Amino acid sequence: MNCKFLLPNLIFFIFLITPKIESQRGNDLTPYQAYMIELKEYRKNCRNALKPYRYDGSLTTHFSYKEYVYAKEVEIAIIQNEEYRLSFNAMGIKDDGISIKVYDKPKKYNSRVLLFEKENVTGTEFTAETTEMLEKLKAAKKDQGVEEDIIKYLRLKKLYIDYIIPATDRQIEVDQETGLDVKVVTKGAVILAVGYNNL
Repeated sequence: MNCKFLLPNLIFFIFLITPKIESQRGNDLTPYQAYMIELKEYRKNCRNALKPYRYDGSLTTHFSYKEYVYAKEVEIAIIQNEEYRLSFNAMGIKDDGISIKVYDKPKKYNSRVLLFEKENVTGTEFTAETTEMLEKLKAAKKDQGVEEDIIKYLRLKKLYIDYIIPATDRQIEVDQETGLDVKVVTKGAVILAVGYNNL
């Protein structure tokens, strides 16, 4: 008899306290978790900046500042004859600004053409269109002596975006538990959303 009475009350009691436990856990976000929630909002803003272009995809590039300059390269494919808009959101960069460079070929090619460049990017958002990039490519090919008949048929098939992360002096903190010196890893992230003008 007591078991029949005890079991439903026990279930009811567990049901009552579970939301309190979950809500307590929700308040204890680590700085990294809070940062990831911030990035989720930045992704929405980045995608909204594409309008009226049709959304085609997005990519978040995470990086750590190091004691030397280095680059991270991402590749995007584009449909020929379509005008594209690239929306960059660098609100996730809280420290030294990075450089963003867009090329027609990957970094292994010396003959690649710089189509777009922005220096000291941090805590900002902006867009760029492929129309201007294609004009730069055609001008560069013309300077190289390529014939006009070939230049008029030039199209962008892929874009290579290089994020150049500057060198930073590492900060040292003392670990409270061990008392040892540890290097502070400083991170950042840049979001790229891509859309095309489908008229």
